[in-house]
Amino acid sequence: MGATQIPEAVAALIKEIWPDGMVDEFDTEESGFQDIHAKLERDLRKIRGASLTWQTESEEPVYWDDESDDEPPFDDNFQSYHVFFLVPDGDEFRYETETEAWEPSASLEEEEEWVETAVPGQGFTGCTAAVCLAAPVAMVDFSDRSDFADGTSGGDDIDPCIVSDETGERITPETYCRRQLSPEAFQKLDALRAKIVAVLQKHRLEVLDQTVLDLPVPGLKASQEVFLEKPIRVRDAFFFRGV
Repeated sequence: MGATQIPEAVAALIKEIWPDGMVDEFDTEESGFQDIHAKLERDLRKIRGASLTWQTESEEPVYWDDESDDEPPFDDNFQSYHVFFLVPDGDEFRYETETEAWEPSASLEEEEEWVETAVPGQGFTGCTAAVCLAAPVAMVDFSDRSDFADGTSGGDDIDPCIVSDETGERITPETYCRRQLSPEAFQKLDALRAKIVAVLQKHRLEVLDQTVLDLPVPGLKASQEVFLEKPIRVRDAFFFRGV
């Protein structure tokens, strides 16, 4: 399991939740996260100088008759973690943005045409806290999120692919924020991250450092039902999505 590189406690957790060495979907209703969700949310909202602006929406219960001849409902939104997105107070963490959408043309022609239009939105720079539903593990990183006028949203990714305009190489969210924000604003954002980590630890969650999250886990594989690429990293063992 690569315990010589990965901290022993983390390696043991990975072995515990994936004893067969295969990352796969699981029953999230059995997660211990539900026992701490309300209190954790309350404590995150109490952080001064910041706002909890978004979190993973609770899934509506789906009822299915076992005696029915129909196939059970298909769930294509599996997620192994719950996200909280917090934004520091201040205009420096908010910006105007837009996305593109396709709408029916106003043309009077019989054949309906679609045109591409710009949809305005509000962007936010903040901190994403992700809590694993399979083990008492969490991660915190900087990220952006946008809410658009048409009701759609984007961002809050726990592993964003950010490419440098100068070199074309992938950079970390921390590097990106250091370049985009003033030193004072970045210090404020970094202070928020530390406060979030403290809250997570208060609820007995192991907050993994970025250097640990990116370590490969030898021998660990992913089922065809989850969206993961090789090599499987520590972050992939705890934070992933499925079909």
